[in-house]
Amino acid sequence: MKPVAVVGSVNIDLVSYLDRWPDVGETVAVRETTSSLGGKGANQAVASARLGADVTLVGAIGGDGFGQDAKSQLDRSGVRSRLSEIPNVSTGLAFIDVGPDGNNMIRLSGGANRSVSAAQVSLHAEAIRTSGVLLLQNEIGLPASLEAARIARDAGSLVIMDPAPAPDPTWKQDVFTSFDVLTPNAHEAGMLLGAQPATLEDGERAASLLVEMGLRGAIVTMGSLGVAWSFDGTLGSLPSFKVKSIDTVAAGDCFNGALATCLAEGASMRDAIAFALRAAAIATTRKGASVSLPTRLELENFRNPVFA
Repeated sequence: MKPVAVVGSVNIDLVSYLDRWPDVGETVAVRETTSSLGGKGANQAVASARLGADVTLVGAIGGDGFGQDAKSQLDRSGVRSRLSEIPNVSTGLAFIDVGPDGNNMIRLSGGANRSVSAAQVSLHAEAIRTSGVLLLQNEIGLPASLEAARIARDAGSLVIMDPAPAPDPTWKQDVFTSFDVLTPNAHEAGMLLGAQPATLEDGERAASLLVEMGLRGAIVTMGSLGVAWSFDGTLGSLPSFKVKSIDTVAAGDCFNGALATCLAEGASMRDAIAFALRAAAIATTRKGASVSLPTRLELENFRNPVFA
């Protein structure tokens, strides 16, 4: 198995669980509040590590207690962290509200994540170059992601970009062609294409249109519906596992981390997607971001009739 590299964001998540969504201007009491490691980069790295990958995360934290907490949690999760500490800057924070149906709204304070630069990424080129799969997201500056992608592709690594948050304005074609595989959710696919897919068949069409922008493949995650993809000229889709979802925070990050892990082990794209769907389903049955991510043993013990 080849290593996995992640270049991206590190946050502390402050999560509030609501019995109902408030109206504009209304104050409501929350049922519960938690704090934990988050950020798409950190979540993807922890997901990969818990599933057995050798993972290196390149990112930045602030010179505050939140940063030290984040680094400590990454270390305990088995992630090899390469984090620049930025003085007089706060660590990234995410303020997350989870509604009664498990769906969420997220407000981001980028903090030190905004300081991740192409120059910093180049300092860790060896870890990126020796990886089998590089994971990226859109919570750090695009120049840093592009430099990481260049290093990885020059070495023959597969580059997966999760375009979240969706770029606004959307990227030009030369940015799309810097990556191998794009993994938007339905909303992000709609932002990139101008029309949001509503069915798995729509998702396959959306994936095909994204590939036409110069990608090797695209995977559109569609929540409770499942996943649709186009990769190396092959279209496909799989339904989601039927579980009692209570919190979708980090489900997409879990999917990407699991996908990278399975691909780094040499699996086919379809098998890696099925593996990632299984991991993401488990994550939605638990509260929180990184704390919700399953281990390899939990994944192997998970059974569902959809793929029996």
